[in-house]
Order: sequence, then structure tokens, then C-alpha cells
Amino acid sequence: MDSRRSFLKKTAFAAGLFALPRAKWLDHFLAGNMQLIRQNVGYFTESGGTIGWYIGKAGIVVVDTQFPAQAGHLIEQIREKSDRRIDLLLNTHHHGDHTGGNIAFKGIVEKVVAHANSRTNQEQA
Repeated sequence: MDSRRSFLKKTAFAAGLFALPRAKWLDHFLAGNMQLIRQNVGYFTESGGTIGWYIGKAGIVVVDTQFPAQAGHLIEQIREKSDRRIDLLLNTHHHGDHTGGNIAFKGIVEKVVAHANSRTNQEQA
């Protein structure tokens, strides 16, 4: 177990790193990764949770969006695999860690699908 002095030094160092302006290389390092489950289906993980995806000849589907920065990183990685428009964005429920990144898909997704009460619940949250 660390001593109090060691803990404070490490905490101050970490806080100092996060206070510095983020370099482009750091964004790439922190960006999540697309993991293949099988064939054209997988998931993307980064801080905030998991985003499901399907990229196939029939179309592209994304399930949930985490937050704007994470959704942007996923979109960049999808673009490395396909330049076609995203056909479907599916929100499993209204919580911000599932829908917060929807804004990153504005103008590049054909259709957003969610429970009928999802929009109402998002507006009330």
C-alpha cells in the first residue's frame, strides 16, 4: 500500500497530466477500439460504455452512442472500413451514456430507432 505522500504525488502528477492541453497523438491513444465478435458484427469500447455495430454489404447499423467524443471516434473507425452512410442508429434506452453521442451522427445516419417514450424521457432527464 502506498504511503500518503506517495499517493499525493501520484495524484498530483495525474491531475497535472489531465490539465495539459490534449495533443492529437493523445486522442488517438485514448480512442477506443472496434472489436470483432464474428463476421461483420462487433463492439466499440471507450470510456463511458460499449457501442454495438454491424458493417456489411447490406448496410451499417450502430447500437447506442455513448457520448459525443466517443461516438466521433467510432465514426472515424467506421469510415476506415466503409464510406457509405450509416443506415440505422438504434438506442436501447434514453440514458445519456446510451444516447449522448447521437449528435455526432447528425447528417450521416438514415434513421434513428428507439422506444416510443425515449424522446420524452430524454427531454425530461
